[in-house]
Amino acid sequence: MPIEKKPTVLSLFSGCGGLDLGFSRAGYKILEAYDHWAPAVENHSKNISLIGGKAYQRSLALSDKEIQLEDFPSVDVILGGPPCQGFSFAGKQSIEDPRNFLYLDFRRIVEYLRPKVFLMENVRGLEKMALTDIKKSFQSIEYNVCVDRVRAVDLGMPQRRERVIIVGTRIKEKPFQTPDVLLGSLFGSKEPQNILDVIGDLPEPQRAVKGSINSQHFLDDHRFLDFSELEKKFIRHIPNGGYYGDAPRDRLPERLKKIYDDPLKYKSPRLFPKADPYATAQTIPASTSPSIGGVIAPDLIYEAGIIKAVMSAGHTIDGVYTAPSQSRRFTPREIARLQGFPDEYLFSGSTSTKTKLIGNAVPVPIAELYANEIKSQLLNW
Repeated sequence: MPIEKKPTVLSLFSGCGGLDLGFSRAGYKILEAYDHWAPAVENHSKNISLIGGKAYQRSLALSDKEIQLEDFPSVDVILGGPPCQGFSFAGKQSIEDPRNFLYLDFRRIVEYLRPKVFLMENVRGLEKMALTDIKKSFQSIEYNVCVDRVRAVDLGMPQRRERVIIVGTRIKEKPFQTPDVLLGSLFGSKEPQNILDVIGDLPEPQRAVKGSINSQHFLDDHRFLDFSELEKKFIRHIPNGGYYGDAPRDRLPERLKKIYDDPLKYKSPRLFPKADPYATAQTIPASTSPSIGGVIAPDLIYEAGIIKAVMSAGHTIDGVYTAPSQSRRFTPREIARLQGFPDEYLFSGSTSTKTKLIGNAVPVPIAELYANEIKSQLLNW
């Protein structure tokens, strides 16, 4: 029986492997993956049976000389999400901003290896520049690019995450076209699931223990970090779908009282949001700290370890909504499901490390969509 030939992939800035898993599931062969952060490489390697290839811990800043251009394999596709702080919405945006040096190294690697296709993902701040500097930058090395803003909800995911995906092809070859599913319901976009659809069958989570856990079962990742004692005093008074402003003012710490009293001065930030289990989640960030954008898990009622009910905002004590048990953060396993990782994808490290890895990952269904589109549109596989 002949061996099936698969399109080959080099993964740069691979993280724990969200992009890589999506491409692997679509029938690609991951040859090598690189990231500078040891936990990312460890978690990528832990799931090699699902991803394939080999992961290496290397700085991809070529000036660091931890790897040379000639060390990389020749491949059909290069993937990567280089950090690009200089593309942030805050301040001037410039392709030559020194904080974008890793993007420039990504471009140098593409220029040297000349793959048929590259895919680069990044934050929405990149989008503003996509029609000018980014296109010119890749055109200078003879690649055209297609720039898409991808909404996870259009793929039926229970999370309002948006990312920019850039697909580049050699100028003399067929350009990539935006996948139809991203163009609306007439073209196949799906109704998003809600949070409970995705995590509702998980048992009651346990508190996280200190130190690292090398998970052997997906429920080993189903542990939550405690809030501080100060946070516990008011978070339990935030109803599902609410935020710190729904808690009694007298329960808030002084910092939040200032914001509460003068929302216009502080641009009325919606801090300490608690998810509505019957809706999609806002973007789950790499930190579960709700003081910097992390999302609080919804209040659920468990009986014998199984979800029995969702807390109603009508549950009050002395007229104030009060969760009957401690409100909590999402667990890494819940976040992994919201990001589209299968339960057989296991993680290692501390709970905060797992959360950071998963929160930074490209949602697997987005990666798989682009892998299939690239294969059918450009690679004739």
